[in-house]
Amino acid sequence: MSIKTEITLTELHSRIENIREYMDQHKIEGLCIFGATRIFYYSGFHHLPTERPVVLVLPKNGELALLVPSLEEENIPVRTPHIKELKMYREYPGIPHPMEHLAELLADKGLSNKTLGVDSDNWGGGWGYRGPSLREVAPNAKLINIRDVIDDIKMVKSKEELGLINISAHFANLAHGVLLENIEIGRTELDICNESSSQATAFMLKTMPPDWEPMGRSGANIGFTSGPKTALNHHQAGARRIQEGDVILTGSGPQVGGYQCELERMLIMGKPTEKHKQYFDLEVKAQDAAFDAIKPGAKCCEIELAVNKFLEKNDLYSLTRTHIGHGLGMEGHEAPFFDIGDEAVLKPGMVMSVEP
Repeated sequence: MSIKTEITLTELHSRIENIREYMDQHKIEGLCIFGATRIFYYSGFHHLPTERPVVLVLPKNGELALLVPSLEEENIPVRTPHIKELKMYREYPGIPHPMEHLAELLADKGLSNKTLGVDSDNWGGGWGYRGPSLREVAPNAKLINIRDVIDDIKMVKSKEELGLINISAHFANLAHGVLLENIEIGRTELDICNESSSQATAFMLKTMPPDWEPMGRSGANIGFTSGPKTALNHHQAGARRIQEGDVILTGSGPQVGGYQCELERMLIMGKPTEKHKQYFDLEVKAQDAAFDAIKPGAKCCEIELAVNKFLEKNDLYSLTRTHIGHGLGMEGHEAPFFDIGDEAVLKPGMVMSVEP
């Protein structure tokens, strides 16, 4: 079985042409992109953000270029050989500072005094980073924030993107099946998660190409929490031991080619009580209220309003802590959001979680 695990160059070129059309319409001469997922979206280059800035410079005409630390020198020819123009600096903070190297790159591309579309005015990788802003190192450039423009484009997935997310969902489902076989009363959450993740990843490796590697995540990981901890959002597996009657909340989203799904399930250890059945049925009906409202042309806020109406009718709204769902793709959470404050319009190709 052959599985495609990366976005093709044809797709990358199409993305670049699309954003260049926007640049032409809005008289933008170049892009300066700091965000890691946005860099990956247009270049195919994946990196782990640290204190060392990585910046994509994309002129309206000509080759794209990357500002990278020297530790990426060997990575780029192996992972993204199509990227030919690199501006390397030795290390952060270094002398000169990486942002000064960026100013030199902009000058080399003839963009120092042009109109630039940016997703930020500075590197935001954290890890102790400090440095001058883009406005300080390129004072003659006019900066226009187009972060939301890029993220709006990313909301609608292509056929290739949907294919990678579908593969992720396949292995997430497999990981859940393995987890069900390993859950036992008396075992710790962490022990079960580690064994299940290892076994599911072994299945995944039998199918994936020999050069496959996840980007920033390990294989077909699956996690869960149990008992009282399931009422605490985003809790991690720990030393708690499984007990009869526990509610169990699971989650898996293997990373494939930079994309992931989000598959979550609610389980009961042993025979469910009548109260378990009552609330589980209400959860399903709340989710159905969302499904009934989801359609092309609907606003994201309308989905949450439909679910909230059901929750309020059944005296459940006060028990909720989060919005109804969110976009999926390269990040765990992406825009848009099923939230009363999000007016984004649903379109074919969007991938959303539905989790009231």
